[in-house]
Amino acid sequence: MRTLGLFLAAMVLASCSSIQIDEDDVFEPKASITPETFSHETATLEEVTIYSGSDSLALNAWWLTHPDAEATVLFFGGQGFYLVQSAPYVEAFADLPVNVLMVDYRGYGKSEGEPSVAGLKQDAGQALAYLEEAQGIAPASVIVHGHSLGSFVALHLAEGQDLRGVVLENPVTNVQDWSRSLIPWFLRLFVSLDFAEALRAENNTMRIQALERPVLIVAGAEDDVAPLSMAETLHAEAPVEQKALVVVEDGGHNGLMARTSVRDAYRTFIGRVQ
Repeated sequence: MRTLGLFLAAMVLASCSSIQIDEDDVFEPKASITPETFSHETATLEEVTIYSGSDSLALNAWWLTHPDAEATVLFFGGQGFYLVQSAPYVEAFADLPVNVLMVDYRGYGKSEGEPSVAGLKQDAGQALAYLEEAQGIAPASVIVHGHSLGSFVALHLAEGQDLRGVVLENPVTNVQDWSRSLIPWFLRLFVSLDFAEALRAENNTMRIQALERPVLIVAGAEDDVAPLSMAETLHAEAPVEQKALVVVEDGGHNGLMARTSVRDAYRTFIGRVQ
């Protein structure tokens, strides 16, 4: 999303200035991982398949387990999240006393189908059902964790389920607010984003106002994709007593789970939501 803003700025300014593109702007390496290359003293990682929808689309998923896990997390990543590039999350969760189910969205990685708002919601429900049917873990024992775009999926799932808790990482309030953050103020006279109706209908601010489960919100103060103000708004609008906002002062849009302070807050949250 940050790339989109930079591209739009470049289009407007190109007529009056030259733009320097350095090597760091071109190359964007990401650590890769597979269940075969994962190694940990106690945690194990295996690949599983979840079938979703009337046509039984096969969704690729990873199941991270600890012998002494104190909670189960169902994780939904951001727009660019792929399991093979999830090394930072796998390593962070391996440091926590949790079992974690992570899924490639439909159309991502090895998962079948084409991405859509309705499809992601359906797949989220099926992932939760997989935990109950295949792993014997009831929804009331599950913490749903959504990063960025995944915050929409997580809060959607929390609407109709009695979950153990919700974790929102660099969350988005709604698509209208998000579009404002993607386009610098000086370009808004020239450029607008026209989101599809299904996307415009997604509103985390309204959803969190009806939330009845404990919530932990984690945000980076330097996030230029989902600004800190969105996390602060959602924290303020959450009506539950058990809520916490953890701000990483030098944190951006990615990598927060690698921070010790965030994992400590996660452990505290797990201990409080029973």
